[in-house]
Amino acid sequence: MEYDIAEILDVRETAPFLRMMQEIFEERIGTQRFFRITATPVDLGQTSADLENPALLALLMDPPNPHGRPVGWSTKPLPPLKRTSTGFENERVDYHHLKFIMNGHLEFWTAINGYFCWQQDPTDMKEHPRLYPYAVVEHPLSFVRLYRALADLLDIRGEITFQMQYLNVHGAILLPYTPESIGFIMPMEPVKPLQRNRLVFPAKRFAEGFDPDRTALEIVKDLYYEFGYNREHIPFFDQAGQSIL
Repeated sequence: MEYDIAEILDVRETAPFLRMMQEIFEERIGTQRFFRITATPVDLGQTSADLENPALLALLMDPPNPHGRPVGWSTKPLPPLKRTSTGFENERVDYHHLKFIMNGHLEFWTAINGYFCWQQDPTDMKEHPRLYPYAVVEHPLSFVRLYRALADLLDIRGEITFQMQYLNVHGAILLPYTPESIGFIMPMEPVKPLQRNRLVFPAKRFAEGFDPDRTALEIVKDLYYEFGYNREHIPFFDQAGQSIL
């Protein structure tokens, strides 16, 4: 379904706005396997970003990387990130797609393919895509860190709603711990393929001064819990909820 630009920018309530964005997203990806995460101010009427501000485009193009990882599963968009009538968006849909709307909404998409299922045999991936822990953790982590910086830049006040989802993923598998660990290489318990096709997790609200690493951990927990794991199976976070990535 196609929405008018005015319709998108006039919505003031988070729930109908997220449904609108969901419809636009699903229409574009069809039956392909995809990861998506969004961030939206609870008060959508508060923010109207200055799209001419060079600091805004610079931040979107180069998300925070506090530990200086030279490569990884970040939310750095595939250039060019182009100006639109509502904000910024790049054309490539299947790899590091970023969309920013001037009302403060941000979303990131990427296909669940050989990049997301790193080092998996292509034949196995067709039936049971293996969600690679670095992709599973680092994409949400990078996204939330980016939004923390974006909220500061735009002086967004009030709560923020984050929502994560995996679509068209029936049969997907997720192994516990880090890929370098014995628990990942030789799991103690049988790894059960996902029976759902859609994992659209509940939207989560976080306070204005949210800590990005702890927030990302709360978001990632939903995926691991869906696969039957506990907090100790989630890699790359310490006991305080801070990440090494």
